[in-house]
Amino acid sequence: MDEATSNTNPLTCPFCETSSLAAFGRNSARCGTCGGVLGGEFLEMLRRIVALPGTAGRHACECGHPEMRLLPDGVYRCPACGSEVLPVSAGAATWKPPDHTEAYASGWLEGRYGEPKPMPANRALARFDSAMDRLDFYRGHRAGREARVVKGRLIEAS
Repeated sequence: MDEATSNTNPLTCPFCETSSLAAFGRNSARCGTCGGVLGGEFLEMLRRIVALPGTAGRHACECGHPEMRLLPDGVYRCPACGSEVLPVSAGAATWKPPDHTEAYASGWLEGRYGEPKPMPANRALARFDSAMDRLDFYRGHRAGREARVVKGRLIEAS
């Protein structure tokens, strides 16, 4: 018996989208409503799509985990990689606390996401002239680097 008729999730005709496909000759299927016939690689591709497992939840993660957990504050969190997704209603989020300077924020981003390199060779640090800004950049860089290390440990543990 052909998969087009024996599958528990029968294929729907991709042409009219109203009827199920029925076996029609060798490695082909036909729609009972519109009479469309398909076969070969296209039919095989449709069979593979139908055979894919359904997602367990409403919000799958980019890492491949099938369901992110909805937290009470409306944020979705992936139990596998720790990614978080804010709801659209949350609006713009500011990650930089108001008590930190632009130099600190720049350093944090560089430490968290930038390439590891010696501080004297860091071009982002060179844009700050005052000693206090350079110190804030360094403190932010250290905090960002620590956040990268902690995130790496969380991913390895899961």
